[in-house]
Amino acid sequence: MTDKTDSPSEPLLGQGSEADLPIDYDDALAHKARILMTPHAVRARANLLLDKALEGELSHVAVDIGALDPLSDSLAARIRAEWPDLALPFHSVWRRFEAGGHDRFAGLAASRQWPDVREMGRAAFDMALVAGFIGPAAPDGWGFADALTGERYPGADGLAIASLSMIASGLFSGQPLDPLRADAGQLVRVSEDEIAAGLQIDPDNPAMDCAPLARVLRRLGEAVGLRDDVFAQKDDPRPGGVFDLLFEEGLEGALGASRVMELLCDGLAIVQVGGPALGGIPLGDTATHPSLRGEGIEEGTETFMPFHARLQRLVPDLVEPLVWAGVEISGLEDLTINSDAPAAALLLDAGVVTLCDGPPQGGVIALDAPQAVELRAVTVALFDRLAEKLRLRFEVRAEEMPLAGLLEGAIRHAAGKIALEKRGTLVPMIQFGAPDGLK
Repeated sequence: MTDKTDSPSEPLLGQGSEADLPIDYDDALAHKARILMTPHAVRARANLLLDKALEGELSHVAVDIGALDPLSDSLAARIRAEWPDLALPFHSVWRRFEAGGHDRFAGLAASRQWPDVREMGRAAFDMALVAGFIGPAAPDGWGFADALTGERYPGADGLAIASLSMIASGLFSGQPLDPLRADAGQLVRVSEDEIAAGLQIDPDNPAMDCAPLARVLRRLGEAVGLRDDVFAQKDDPRPGGVFDLLFEEGLEGALGASRVMELLCDGLAIVQVGGPALGGIPLGDTATHPSLRGEGIEEGTETFMPFHARLQRLVPDLVEPLVWAGVEISGLEDLTINSDAPAAALLLDAGVVTLCDGPPQGGVIALDAPQAVELRAVTVALFDRLAEKLRLRFEVRAEEMPLAGLLEGAIRHAAGKIALEKRGTLVPMIQFGAPDGLK
């Protein structure tokens, strides 16, 4: 099986059946929409905007391409010190589930004893997808007290372990005798209070806004419930049901990482509220920029700048259980960097990128604001160039050092170190907030 970056599969229409298609569905435009849901489209359009930035033609960001060299020096030094064999671990939720050196999934698997690899895969996918939609961002000072170890974990590690603990408690399961699952029917009913309890929000733990977290999990349940063809081939509708589709395809040959992303976008793009649509297909994490016209932009897709940051971040999370199940994965190097605040902040702190209007008031930029679109796009393109510098330095191929490995092995650590040196804090210089239309 070959990796499909330019030609996504056609059987999936964006709804459960032709009878369920939106009234504005257009097959030709829907095909173009699916192409916008590939890493290839993200990368190509990000590079178009980087070219504009290098020519001084963007209004909100400027790029000093020469500043990539000292940044690559810093990353290379960390890789040499920490990973002399260049076997960089992938940045994924499974590393966070193992925080403190405890293999929590193995303990849950031993207690559950799934009868076959498919049930294990569905459960693992449920865990990864629920944790991925709860997300990695937590307020300063918040932490999760892990009853298993007696240790307290802050930040992204704490959120991941809290997510796993909620699943282990059966919060998202519709089957009392099988708590380690997340059923669509339970996700659509999850409440803000239940999430607050799961995250241990109390007077001694800094408050976190649990309303959007509960809302996104309900939307996840709704999206899964709409797509039996993706999420319920062998079981009741559940996020982990997509494991069956991918596992079956993986039995035929190497499964491309872009195919994993394609299925996530096809089934879950609608979880992201506020994005545009094309041909009746929601484009999810996609914004617009007026410069994306003309040469290199297909007719009907003008101005669209896709990112799909959350869904790309989920791909390595899903790849690991597939590998455990014996599926060969190819094309991880096709994924782009997560165009999130920490990645963009690293480039800002390193002086590679400058905000022409200065940092925003309060440090938050709406995702659909022109400043955010330009910053996220050049971040994607610049990390490709940074990765290429590192691969040349270490004389390795892209598939031997994909961005998923560089992110865990060097980039996220360098971001914290440079932020502390420059600003005395680990908090990113900027944050991306809800689109203006949703405020």
